[in-house]
Amino acid sequence: MKKNLVLALAAGLVGGALSHYLFPGVVRAEGAGYAPPELRARSFLVVDDRGHVVGKFTADASGRPAIRLLDMSGHEIWSAEPPPAHGAVGR
Repeated sequence: MKKNLVLALAAGLVGGALSHYLFPGVVRAEGAGYAPPELRARSFLVVDDRGHVVGKFTADASGRPAIRLLDMSGHEIWSAEPPPAHGAVGR
């Protein structure tokens, strides 16, 4: 029994050492700290597991930002927009 344990450990060590020298190429994923310097889009959509849009982050034609949250039917349930610029009359 003790002999089998020693042989198994030795075989594991030898196999690990050989695999290191036979297959030296290491494949590594992109570093965890990578972040693109900038991400641009006309809008961002938040979707649920089934692909239904449940939120939007957009800008209107004048460039004013808007955030909208939608229910499962696509109806707006909450939104946030900045107030109109001084001197602007409605939207």
